[in-house]
Amino acid sequence: MVLKKLKYQGFRNLVDAELEFADNFNFIIGKNAAGKTNLLEAIFYAGLASSFRIREEQNLIRIGEPFLRVDAETEDMRAIVYFDGQKKKLTLHGNEVRRLSNYVGWLGITTLSIEDIWMVRGAPSCRRAFIDWTIAKTSTVYLRNLIEYRKILRQRNRILQNGGDNKNSDVLELFDEQLIRTGNEIYRKRADFLPKLREHITAFGQEPGLQKLTFGYRSSCPDMKLDHDVLKRTRSREFIVGHTLVGPHRDDLHFSINARSLKNFASEGEERAGVISMKLAEAEILYKETGKRPILLLDEVAAELDRERIEVLLQLLKGQVFYASTQLPSFLNINEQKNRFFSVARGIFEVSTKN
Repeated sequence: MVLKKLKYQGFRNLVDAELEFADNFNFIIGKNAAGKTNLLEAIFYAGLASSFRIREEQNLIRIGEPFLRVDAETEDMRAIVYFDGQKKKLTLHGNEVRRLSNYVGWLGITTLSIEDIWMVRGAPSCRRAFIDWTIAKTSTVYLRNLIEYRKILRQRNRILQNGGDNKNSDVLELFDEQLIRTGNEIYRKRADFLPKLREHITAFGQEPGLQKLTFGYRSSCPDMKLDHDVLKRTRSREFIVGHTLVGPHRDDLHFSINARSLKNFASEGEERAGVISMKLAEAEILYKETGKRPILLLDEVAAELDRERIEVLLQLLKGQVFYASTQLPSFLNINEQKNRFFSVARGIFEVSTKN
């Protein structure tokens, strides 16, 4: 998959423009806060109709503008995302798409960012998001089940917060059935995904400078199966705390190097190398599932890596790459004819030469 053009209006601090990209490397160079990451975010938004940085999408609309719009073109597809702060309109090939699950996945995308270290250091929700987004990019059904599961979960939690009388317990039984059905569909897809993730993480971990990671999946349900018995065992505690204590939304990944917890014992360099292995594994899974290379968005990934790891990373990248940084890797031999260089200042992008 190759992103040929991107046109954006009212997006962040970017001055409205249309950009054309190279099939290989696109280097986006500029000072901090110039707009580099915002461009990557606009590409991500075009592909997934969401941001990899924030949840409040209203903040994506440039101050003083009534809406944002992002148009993206590949060799065989055109997509548009329009958002006015209240309503979002998605379009593929000129046809409106009413379900997010039918839109996500049209453009394969993997991001590598300096902030990815929170996949190791952060809460379990960071690692669940990694699993969920990777699967959702190749499975409309999974994303649909995930959206439905979260809706059921919110409704079930409201009942738990109202107290444990007989009436609420009877209503809870109805939501239990729905939670079990959608939860086990999610578990089924995760169980299929985890061996693939392990295979590719292991393969990339053999590369010099990266890490030989292992991981375990910690499920709140025995054998990754949600049923009435599991729910009944936690029901009294759930009424006390006011939320659902078991299910896919409570699970976690635990990464380790040489039987040592990556989160608790690894150096920062090991953490970052481990995350790179995970993201490269994601990109390879997307390729295996779809037959198309995802585009790679790199946001300041070299800022805290040593030269050896940067060289290894850049050599492993396959497909179209968007590399955003304050400067080019000085040691990289780049063919200017096959790649494109952009300089950015105050949200304005200009095609430049390598220097």
